[in-house]
Amino acid sequence: MIGPNGSGKTTLFNVVSGLIRPDVGRVLLDGRDITDTPPHRRTGLGLSRTFQRLELFDTLTVYENVLAAVERRPGWIPATAKAATEQALERVGLAPVGDQPAHRLSTGSARLLELARAIVAEPRLVLLDEPSSGLDDQETRALGQLLRSLTDEGLAVLLAEHDMALVMDVSTLVHVLDFGHLISSGTPAQITGDPAVRTAYLGPQEPLPHTRNRQRQPNADSVPALELRDVWASYGTIRALSGVSLTLARGQILALLGSNGAGKTSLLKVIAGQLPATRGTVHILGHQVTGAPADALARAGLCLVPDSQAVFPNLTVDENLRMATYRHRSWTEVQEQAFDRFPRLAERRHQLAGTLSGGEQRMLAIARALTPDSAVLLLDEPSAGLSPRILVQVYDAVLQLAQHGTAVLLVEQYAQEVLAIADSAALLVHGHVRRHGPPDMIEQDLVAAYLEGLAQPQFPLRAFRPSPTTDPADGDSP
Repeated sequence: MIGPNGSGKTTLFNVVSGLIRPDVGRVLLDGRDITDTPPHRRTGLGLSRTFQRLELFDTLTVYENVLAAVERRPGWIPATAKAATEQALERVGLAPVGDQPAHRLSTGSARLLELARAIVAEPRLVLLDEPSSGLDDQETRALGQLLRSLTDEGLAVLLAEHDMALVMDVSTLVHVLDFGHLISSGTPAQITGDPAVRTAYLGPQEPLPHTRNRQRQPNADSVPALELRDVWASYGTIRALSGVSLTLARGQILALLGSNGAGKTSLLKVIAGQLPATRGTVHILGHQVTGAPADALARAGLCLVPDSQAVFPNLTVDENLRMATYRHRSWTEVQEQAFDRFPRLAERRHQLAGTLSGGEQRMLAIARALTPDSAVLLLDEPSAGLSPRILVQVYDAVLQLAQHGTAVLLVEQYAQEVLAIADSAALLVHGHVRRHGPPDMIEQDLVAAYLEGLAQPQFPLRAFRPSPTTDPADGDSP
């Protein structure tokens, strides 16, 4: 099961495993209706799963982690539990480290431990949520071999995955989700030739009804607005970034691209002081700021708009916007800019932000952040939840900020759209920069990075210039 970030893969897993009850429809396991069956009882019926984030008992040993799952099997006894645990660990190659604490495992070994814990209960169906996340190429190949072995023995596997090479190598049938809808199903060969799949990942092939007129001019500043030098970062044993080096000049827009799990959001967090770098340095306007607290970086002119709905839900729209006045801006200026760019917010100015739609909350978070006095603006997935017309307004505001000298580092899911406004682009793969250069050069590597294993289509670079007039009544639905 594949699809862009946010397409609904994990939500569907949660429905199948019983963590979320469907509004409509049924869940059948071997023909049995389990829609109302609690999650813990579904495991006894032959359903098992792993999670997108590692969910191990860190203080237990590798052996004890698997044993905990064996003890959920009906009618287990200590003798058979010991044998089953040892067999599962042998199967995934972790028998030699069975007495080690789980927290000492590498990311690849931890993923294998989760898989051992999932299969030891002898399920009929196992749900694997991005099991290759954080694995290197060798570990991913080993995972693929293990999955093929398990399915050859009759185990049904529903695999949610972004590594297209792995998906196309091990899958019998591929389903594609986009915005919660099933848009394609078929064999790997059939999915390869489906233009709807490529559109879901990279955006529509047709250009927007605008042409970009912004002239790229070399920046004469000797001091970059943002510079990253050999930056490494990890989440515990999970390595997120490996030797990232990038330079962004004032007034320039850099598009940071890559599939889900490539490390894009992690890089923004390192820059913004929310995730410590284990190696390397971050420089803003020539000053090293590595390790500086997030609030100090914000006061220095660094602004991050995360991919989540970054609003105060118990404050009104007006009160959320008023927070921007603490950065030496007048309330009148904040209101004028926000409501001019997003008229929908003016209609809801007295409404609690938590009651807004997802797209409206996105507008509010972006409106609060788009200030001309920002030296560096970090935007993570600004298109999430926004309609194309509203997205045009967002990109219009981003271009205006760049023209006033703000350096913009823009992470976006729909690469074809963001490349049309970017001055340069970087392709992030498994936590390191595979390529960095002009947008048209990076575009050539997009399909390989996002849809590795699929046939490479010919996408022309989209022309884009935000329109001065948009329909304020346009909704925020996809």
